[in-house]
Amino acid sequence: MNRKSLNVGLILLNDGEVKAKYRSKRNLPGIRSISEKQKQLASKKINGMLPKCRDARFSSGLVEEFSDHCLRVGLDPDRLEKLKAEKQPHCLLYLPQIGGAPYVRIVNKEEWTKQMEPDITAAMDEKIIVNGLSTLLIQEVEENHKSGKTNGTDVQSPFSTEQLKLLSKVERIKSSLNTLISPATGINTNYRHVIIAGAAGLGKTHFVKSFLERNNLPYARITGSVSLFSLGVRLACIMANRNPNETLYIHIDDADVAFKTEEGCNLLKQMLFDDNAFVYERNIGPLLQGFPSEVRDAVESFRSGESLGFRVPLENVVFLITTNIPLPSDSDVANLFGRSGQSGILVHRNAIRSRCRYRYLDFSREMRWAWIASVFLIDGRIADHENFITKVMLDFLWENRQTMQEYTIRTAELMLKIAREYPKTFYVEWQNEFLWHLN
Repeated sequence: MNRKSLNVGLILLNDGEVKAKYRSKRNLPGIRSISEKQKQLASKKINGMLPKCRDARFSSGLVEEFSDHCLRVGLDPDRLEKLKAEKQPHCLLYLPQIGGAPYVRIVNKEEWTKQMEPDITAAMDEKIIVNGLSTLLIQEVEENHKSGKTNGTDVQSPFSTEQLKLLSKVERIKSSLNTLISPATGINTNYRHVIIAGAAGLGKTHFVKSFLERNNLPYARITGSVSLFSLGVRLACIMANRNPNETLYIHIDDADVAFKTEEGCNLLKQMLFDDNAFVYERNIGPLLQGFPSEVRDAVESFRSGESLGFRVPLENVVFLITTNIPLPSDSDVANLFGRSGQSGILVHRNAIRSRCRYRYLDFSREMRWAWIASVFLIDGRIADHENFITKVMLDFLWENRQTMQEYTIRTAELMLKIAREYPKTFYVEWQNEFLWHLN
């Protein structure tokens, strides 16, 4: 069941003249009638916030908190019931800049739109309301574009308090992941490899690649969705021209193929800690005939004596492995002992996890939004060259987070591409592309 959303318009007045407008949206059930004691507490909060709120440039987070206190005081049971009866409830919150207390008016959609309609770029559909993005912010964006400034838009300007908390949590997770990978720079035979698991589309690949490039570390990337033999060939080609005494990072992306079978898990154990080498013991002679000469030469350089296979030493390699398959903990495996046929592959996966630094990313839809949004922020800011359309895209993802057919970083990138191709109709294109099942 979909909750009704209450559209809140906050209007800052100076001697009756409108100086600034801010808008936000919240779930109507979140605003309930409260006791007199709670109302008094909200009133004290309002009085403490008034000096900041009367400055026409306070942040969106402060708008959310201030509006919440005002609505708790201003919405008595009768007015709340009136809002619940509305198909699309709207209200206006007026704040005099000099003297006078804030007050709430319940209005219909037409009056709300008339009072809150911002003068924004003509490329935007007039019906689109960008929640949480103030008129002042839009003006700043336009002025920055005209003047050529590239300072970016502060993350506190466009996002709600809830979203800011989620973004802050994501930053802590990313900081933890950076720490997880960073110790691997000091090559240590034990526990130097890193495995990051989580659902597809979270941007695990993007995170690892960004880390390696940001820290200027030598690395190579291998997609794991290949046969085990092909994995060995790729490793041979990478290591053939490397100084074996130099540290190299190898990112095995999408390593699901190796984790799905006992053979693959055993091979990974050999690579990561048993032999510190890729060992392939089958006859590779016939298999090499179809490869280019440089590939054959690379593999042949790792054959010795009468061996039919080949062995690629990996002593100074740090593996960064990303996978969609979660690896079980010791307790997960212990719970399965005694259940015939259930613990085999899990024991192998657990053995790999226990000898590596491991992290599993499991996000709610809200946290996934924050993880996606963080990719488009630079030092906590939306890049200035596309900050307005990026904000609209992130709003769309947030508002439709429970119903989006696709909900990944690639989705967000595709949305921006559509917006560039269809600047006047992109919002409808987004609905048709990602919400088609609701049409």
